[in-house]
Amino acid sequence: MCRLLGVVSRGALPLTETVPAELPLFTALSERHKDGWGVASYPPGTGADGDDQPAPDLPLVRRGTDTARASGAYGRAVAEARGEVVAVHLRRASVGLALELANTHPFVEQGVTFSHNGQFDLSAVLRERLLARGGRTPAGTTDSELFFSLITAWSRELPAREGRPDWAAAIQHAAAELTALTQELFGRPPESLNCLLTTPGTLVAYAQHDPAQAPADQPVEVYDLRWRADHDRVLVSSTGYPQPGFETLAQGAALTVHQGTLRVERHPAPALSQR
Repeated sequence: MCRLLGVVSRGALPLTETVPAELPLFTALSERHKDGWGVASYPPGTGADGDDQPAPDLPLVRRGTDTARASGAYGRAVAEARGEVVAVHLRRASVGLALELANTHPFVEQGVTFSHNGQFDLSAVLRERLLARGGRTPAGTTDSELFFSLITAWSRELPAREGRPDWAAAIQHAAAELTALTQELFGRPPESLNCLLTTPGTLVAYAQHDPAQAPADQPVEVYDLRWRADHDRVLVSSTGYPQPGFETLAQGAALTVHQGTLRVERHPAPALSQR
């Protein structure tokens, strides 16, 4: 289990000024989610509303395997995150997965970043079937990267939207396929597939979890993914701290927030046929 924070803001203020009240509370969650952290941002001027063409050295990603709250590197990373699209991840590693940078979110592929909150059963058979789909090749050993790989495969198969990959649809299709596979192989769905995906011009959030597998020592809303739209920012976050005015993203639904306009697109849970 991990924690997610995504922000699309109007203007190039540092993240510490964009979410001054929420960021310290979110960072404090690393007392439990203590197995690493990551911050991804696109500096000002590198994206416009819907523009998914990054410079070769973007996004700016900083990651560490220490605990965020006690990490000077994390403090510097959130202070330098000045882009209008920013994602922060606090990792709590699944049992058996190494604490190393290769397994630390966000993961990156051609200007796109991906952060996951949750886990699902893994086996050699599942790994082989997911990699056979031809998506991004994982650098580490996490289930999260396999989910990202499947999303990238779907992004190439689905019709583009205005000349760009339809990332929200790709995530929803990948989640449906992955859920069918884990049901087939293990008899149960993923514990959670909550995730954030960023491009230079957008933030995409997706919510899905199985209440029956939620940790018994955590609140029932532990896997809720919530969002709030203000005049100068749109914030998407995992739970764990007070969130007045936030709306919970429905199961199977996705949200796309556009940089520049702060336009929010809702993508309801679709009825998808399996592959």
